[in-house]
Amino acid sequence: MGEGYNMYKQYLSFAVELAENAGKMMLPHAGQAGNQTLKASRDFVTEMDLKVEDFIISSIKEAYPDHHIFSEEIGSIEGTGDFEWVIDPIDGTVNYSVGLPLYGVSIALTHHKEPIAAAICLPALGETFWAAKGEGTFLNGTPIKVRNVDLSQLFVSFGDFAKDGNKESNRERLSILETIVNDVYRIRMIGTAAVTLAYIAAGRLDAAIYLNPNWYDIAAGQLLITEAGGIKQSAGKYTLFTNKQAGDELSNLLLAKEDAHF
Repeated sequence: MGEGYNMYKQYLSFAVELAENAGKMMLPHAGQAGNQTLKASRDFVTEMDLKVEDFIISSIKEAYPDHHIFSEEIGSIEGTGDFEWVIDPIDGTVNYSVGLPLYGVSIALTHHKEPIAAAICLPALGETFWAAKGEGTFLNGTPIKVRNVDLSQLFVSFGDFAKDGNKESNRERLSILETIVNDVYRIRMIGTAAVTLAYIAAGRLDAAIYLNPNWYDIAAGQLLITEAGGIKQSAGKYTLFTNKQAGDELSNLLLAKEDAHF
C-alpha cells in the first residue's frame, strides 16, 4: 500500500468497523414499522435513527475527541482540528421501515471538506464498501471499479418522489425523467443515496442525478465513486455522479433542458 494509505489507514479501519457495528445494531429491527400507522412508523424510524446516531457519535468522540462531526439528525458538533466526520446513521429510512434491504450506514471522514476515508455498510445485504483517498475502492475487500459506458448504455438511478414532499420538486423530477428517459438504457429508483453511490462504484449502476443533495447523503459515496474511477460533475443546478465517458453526454442533455426553459 502507498503512503496515502498509511496516512489514512487508522481512520479507514475505524470507519469500516464503526459502520459494520452500526449495521449490526439496526439490522434486527428492519421492517418493524411496516404494519404500523404512518405516524408510528415515522416515530419508530426516528427512534432508531437517533439510537444508531448516538452510537456512532459516541464512538467517534471517544476515539477522536478533537474531530468535528456532522450528522443528519443532530447537525454539527464542533471540534478543534481540520477533520470532520460526516455521517448518515440510516440512509434509506423508508426502505428500512418496511423491510426493503436497500438501506445502509454512511460514514465519511473529511479534511478541509474533502473526503479522505469512507465506509458504507449495507447490513441486510452483508456488504461493506470502503475507500481511502488515493487507494481505490473495495467491496468486502475486493477492488471495484465503475463501468465505462456511454449514454446509451447507462443505468441511471434517479431520486425519489413523496406525496408529502415539495410539489415543485416532484414536478422538476418528472421533467428530468422526461428529458433523459429515451436516451439512457434504464432508469432505477433505489430510494437511498448510500446504496446508489456504492452501486455506481461497483458498476451495478452507472449514474445518479441529484438536485441540491445533502452533504451527509453523498460524502462517503462521493469518495467511493471517485476512487473507483468515476467522477462528480455539476450540470447547472444538477449534481451528477457517473463515469468520465458518460459525464459530458448526460450533462449536455440536462443543460439543454435548462436552456429550453429560458
